[in-house]
Amino acid sequence: MERATLAAHFEKEEGIQETITILQNKVAHVYWKGIVGSAHAFMAEVIARRLQGNHIFVLRDKESAAYLHNDLEGVLGSESTVYFYPASERAPYQLEETDNANIVARAEVLEHLRKNDSIFLVTYPEALCEKIPTKQTLTEQTLKVEAGKTYSVSFLTELLHSLDFQPVDFVYEPGQFAVRGGILDVFSFNSDLPFRIEFFDDEVESIRTFDPVSQLSERSHAFFHLVPNIQRTVQQAKNVDLLTYM
Repeated sequence: MERATLAAHFEKEEGIQETITILQNKVAHVYWKGIVGSAHAFMAEVIARRLQGNHIFVLRDKESAAYLHNDLEGVLGSESTVYFYPASERAPYQLEETDNANIVARAEVLEHLRKNDSIFLVTYPEALCEKIPTKQTLTEQTLKVEAGKTYSVSFLTELLHSLDFQPVDFVYEPGQFAVRGGILDVFSFNSDLPFRIEFFDDEVESIRTFDPVSQLSERSHAFFHLVPNIQRTVQQAKNVDLLTYM
């Protein structure tokens, strides 16, 4: 049975229609029972598609959240807007021990929410409660780099230093940058691949993402947003949890 056929089947369920009607109120509590397997994902997708805005699915733990995220991706397809929002994975009593891949995933979600994109978000309590910068702080610390605009290499280098990016010979993980003549490689915290910025004097001639292993270009970009490590200022009192951020 095709995915679309299954989704159409769930849309006709009486409980689905009733849930949609109830959730259109400002405050509502709905309890489902007797649902197994991937039916959760199909039912959630049908309801969320009928109701505008962002949708957060909070599971009891990371493993359960990962399963639902995988199911939702299967239901929504390859072009889906469903994101997994993990904790930054601090080790006990070691506040600096974070997982860069998780920080990238968190930063990507915050970037979409900052731009008011409508997304499906799957998470769990530890990740949901972990403090993050406010929208204003994130906006202030995010730089839009555009092709054809003028930025000096020295200015961008100083900015990267101030945002705690580390200078290296070759970038291979988020939070690093490398300068070679008129080329600046930088691995932003909201991207799975680093960006290569080529300058002609002080003008940005081209922006490309590239594979850090092969050094081959992946695609060209008109611009990108340079996002720092969102957890580096986690001790600031003005930081908030995700629900407050939204």
